[in-house]
Amino acid sequence: MPNGESNATEALTSIAVPPHPRLLSVLGDIEFQPWQCIAELVDNAFDDFLRDSDRSQDEEPPTVWVTLPGRTSTPRDGEVWVKDNGRGMTLTQLTDALRAGWTSNDRYGHLGLFGVGFNIATARLGQVAVVRTARLEDPVWQVVTIDLREVASGNDFRLPVTTELKASAGEHGTEVVIRELKPEHHETLSRQQTRIKNILGDVYASLLTERDFRLVVDGEAVKPRRACVWDESRYVVRNREQIPAVIHIDERLADRVACLTCGAWQDVADENRCSTCHSTNLRVEERRIRGWVGIQRYLHTKDYGIDFIRNGRKILLRDVSIFSWVDPDDPGSRGEPEYPMEVPAGAGRIVGEIHVDHVRVNYQKNAFEYDTPDWKRVVRTLRGDGPLLPKRARELNYPTNTSPLARLVAGFRRNDPGLNYLIPGDGKGPLHEKARQWADRFRKDDPKYQSDQEWYEAARLHDNPPPAPEPDPTPEEDILGSKGLLPPPPPSGAPGASTPTPTIPPETEDDRRARWRAAGTQLPDLEGKFGLRGQGAALEIKAWLVHGHPISRPNETDRVPVYVGPGRGSEAEVFIDGDHPVFTEFALDTRDLVVMELADYLRTRNRLTRSLSAIVHALKEECLPDHRIAGPFITENATRLLARVRELMTPVIAGNSSGYWSLVAPEDQAATQRRFALEGGSDSWEDLLETGEWIDYAPGSALVRVLAARPEGFLDGRVFRPSHQALTDPEARKASAERIVDLVSDVAVLADRPVRRGPEELQRGRLSCRIIEQELARPTEET
Repeated sequence: MPNGESNATEALTSIAVPPHPRLLSVLGDIEFQPWQCIAELVDNAFDDFLRDSDRSQDEEPPTVWVTLPGRTSTPRDGEVWVKDNGRGMTLTQLTDALRAGWTSNDRYGHLGLFGVGFNIATARLGQVAVVRTARLEDPVWQVVTIDLREVASGNDFRLPVTTELKASAGEHGTEVVIRELKPEHHETLSRQQTRIKNILGDVYASLLTERDFRLVVDGEAVKPRRACVWDESRYVVRNREQIPAVIHIDERLADRVACLTCGAWQDVADENRCSTCHSTNLRVEERRIRGWVGIQRYLHTKDYGIDFIRNGRKILLRDVSIFSWVDPDDPGSRGEPEYPMEVPAGAGRIVGEIHVDHVRVNYQKNAFEYDTPDWKRVVRTLRGDGPLLPKRARELNYPTNTSPLARLVAGFRRNDPGLNYLIPGDGKGPLHEKARQWADRFRKDDPKYQSDQEWYEAARLHDNPPPAPEPDPTPEEDILGSKGLLPPPPPSGAPGASTPTPTIPPETEDDRRARWRAAGTQLPDLEGKFGLRGQGAALEIKAWLVHGHPISRPNETDRVPVYVGPGRGSEAEVFIDGDHPVFTEFALDTRDLVVMELADYLRTRNRLTRSLSAIVHALKEECLPDHRIAGPFITENATRLLARVRELMTPVIAGNSSGYWSLVAPEDQAATQRRFALEGGSDSWEDLLETGEWIDYAPGSALVRVLAARPEGFLDGRVFRPSHQALTDPEARKASAERIVDLVSDVAVLADRPVRRGPEELQRGRLSCRIIEQELARPTEET
């Protein structure tokens, strides 16, 4: 984010950001893909990094963290966070940054070219945007909230400003939080995280590779997309000319005076004002076309073409329009496609990366201004003036085209296997699919596929296949051959032989139990004697917790959570379906349900007339004395209450699961994973991190830390009733949050560490539980 002179922190309660407030609503209708909106905010951070020449080498690398809404979130709860560790802004600079149409960036040398970029990005994604910024020397964070619904209904563009105390003096940077996402974009942001991550790794590959910038999405560092091309030493020969697989380009054009305000190039270098906008912000700019074009190691119908890069960000990805020739003498020409033209149809392998920092782009940053002389010069540099294909060039009286693309087309236009065209083969035909599979291994950093040796060897062996070995005779063939006898009829399973259909016997009760035991884990605390005095022999129980195998009664298909299977004499086996919804969705206590099933079994076996609940109590009293809760029920009550808090927090956490997970302390993250592992969750850990359901396994201390770090996400009736956002005094906001945090901390201590405590501590815990229960949001307040 922009930074300038060191200003004292302004004590304002609102800022005016003209023009008319309804402009933001209009900007939200401008066509931007969700990933483009994210990229606009990343651009602003990267621009600040590019300007920060004084950044210490000892500091954390320049990093942007992006977290996207969880896949189980709703549009109302979903949030997008974009945070950087840049220099931060003063309130004056923040005011300018939020003003539609304003920009601190020159039109050359920066990624963020248009001041409306921030406004479009935030208004396009959601209804509410919160910007939090602070410099290293500032004592507080400046916070501005933009609510489009309130802004659009107002008569002036005044945004509320609040401050938040820093958690530590060394904090600095800028964070943008976008809330109440629009449904049409929430679906993409919450379901296509991997795709968005890959696009960003492609768009910013140059900056991530050539500079020490880091981009982290949902806790995972974005990998720059690398081109999988043949080594520069590889070449083919056409008409006695060696055509390399990679051709480098570096054409320096004459420097020229440019207007940094509107971007117009100046025809007269000694003028002091821009001939277009009359700005005096002029500067001599370098004009240079640099990069490379080359041959990919695999063919693809979509994954080929030239990447055009401006200031480190890709504007065009895999552009194929450069492969069409437009006749300048034909005003209606739509272009003649010249590559690819070979079998398989539409599959190409010419790629490249061309940097053109001096060519202007449109406001969406997905196209250049194609009618400018600068872009037309780029096209001529890459593909020349005439057609790429020699025959077509001769027909139109153009000289031989020696441009980089024309040379590559001449050398590699055909897709015949072998070294003549550098196409992997197997002696019979091309290995296009195998070559693409190897490229996937290349991008997964498999060491074997980083060089082009695997592709090269396949092309070489196609030209020079090794002789096929003679098959070894079978022992039967040796014996029969030595005696001169005819071979026997084809064995069973050979072509022409009949193959009987095997009969699968039905699974017996013993087979079912053996399968469950093999997949189960014994539960020692539920094993032993279960019986009632004077009511026959006690049952000798062995218990198994089973995952991955649904449990059912004999000759029935309905799934049951617990099954008691009789054994020999007084023996019995208990099988518990650990994946049954009654446990995974309702959190029913496993031991209670087992005791209930045993009570029903004994009541049936002994023909008892006592109620089922009375038998359950008697079994617990006589057979499970160690299951009693020592002392008052305070620990159980705290645990139950904390579960309710988790339940209410889950939709908020799901709104940006990765972001909230990053707020959890490392020791609590480890404890959460251990609990998940011990409880044998049926979902994968990666799924929990995406959906936010990791909160179910987090210790109470983790909940406390998340509440303290993001109180605005959980107060104001979302989880807890007290107000927070409406309070303008930072100390009042802090006090409101700390009150709830302290109460939840008391409950968490009781739930996480149920040790013997004195009466005063128990009384405090009991009161904290009661107060928290009263402060929980009512159903009508919950989001």
